[in-house]
Amino acid sequence: MKKIPSFSGTMDMEQLCALMSCMQQLGVRLLDYTTPDGKRIVLRGPETAQTEQPAQSRGAAILAPPAPAPLAASQLEASMHGVFYAAPSPGEESYVQPGDVVEEGQTIGILEAMKTLTLLEADYRCRILSVLVKNATMVEPGTPLFSVEKLDD
Repeated sequence: MKKIPSFSGTMDMEQLCALMSCMQQLGVRLLDYTTPDGKRIVLRGPETAQTEQPAQSRGAAILAPPAPAPLAASQLEASMHGVFYAAPSPGEESYVQPGDVVEEGQTIGILEAMKTLTLLEADYRCRILSVLVKNATMVEPGTPLFSVEKLDD
């Protein structure tokens, strides 16, 4: 497990990047911290399937537990900003479901940006383990969309 960076007083960009990296690895989406001298620090990760819950009290950190995944699991990520859609149109069945085996180049979803639809294709042959974002969710480049298990040919 990666060591959480330590810092005193003010944070420089390197320390901030290290902290954000740790947050991403641990699945932390929101960190609301009040320093001993009363300064409030709020760090937010990218929005995913669910919206954040309000902090129970000042200084509370809200941790989203990381999704359990097999050792061989990896992720298929969004290649651009847009709204993720799991199905061709409302009311239709999703392109993929957990447990499905998809081939390289197979359509697995849609990203809509500025009224333009872009088909998302699998980067390699894999089994879909879970869908990590809710349908009609705004995503940015690098947002994990699917947890997958790479399959050898």
